[in-house]
Amino acid sequence: MSGTFSSIRSQALTLEKQTEGLLGRYSRYQDDNQATSDEEEVTLRHQITDILNRREEVLQKLQRVTDPEINSLSTSKLQQMQRHKEVLADHQRSFRKIETAIADERNRNNLLFSVRSDIDAHKQRTTNVGKSGDAAANDYILEEGVRVDNANSFADRLLQQAYQTRDELYSQRAYLSNAQSRMMSTVQSIPGINVLVSRINTRRRRDTLILATVIAVCILMLVFL
Repeated sequence: MSGTFSSIRSQALTLEKQTEGLLGRYSRYQDDNQATSDEEEVTLRHQITDILNRREEVLQKLQRVTDPEINSLSTSKLQQMQRHKEVLADHQRSFRKIETAIADERNRNNLLFSVRSDIDAHKQRTTNVGKSGDAAANDYILEEGVRVDNANSFADRLLQQAYQTRDELYSQRAYLSNAQSRMMSTVQSIPGINVLVSRINTRRRRDTLILATVIAVCILMLVFL
């Protein structure tokens, strides 16, 4: 079982490294000014989706290997399996966040392009017929609309970053809770550790009591002598 566990875990590690590389390439599209996805981006997105699905299958295999001997399985292997699950969940969240960020940025750029096109078209029409006071007022209104849209887009990005930060904090808190649980499980699994901790606490209380008694005697001697 150990050899099978090691071989499957090796596959999981390889796929994790490949996923990190693909996510790094995909994240660069957040700063791209393309209006739509090109062929390379679509292919990259499909590759990430495929490798995430393959990793889920590998973890299922790892689970099937460990289930028959779960009681005799070492703590380190259980921790390794749990860590692979956590890394997969982190990569899935990162993929969704990058997808959302790319879509939001393109929607904003497309909206700004549409508004600017309307302004340019309107200016062209008013230039042909001679610019009047009403035309100037309309230009001002359209330009104000662009500024309002920019402000709204900025506020939307701030809210999105706040939500992402909140999700990261929740994820870190869950990870710390899992780490604490594993630590407590490891401590409890070591024979005699609870007895040793109890003896240490008892000796500490005894030393504290002795120290308090000595201090009290010294104070009494200073008062009455």
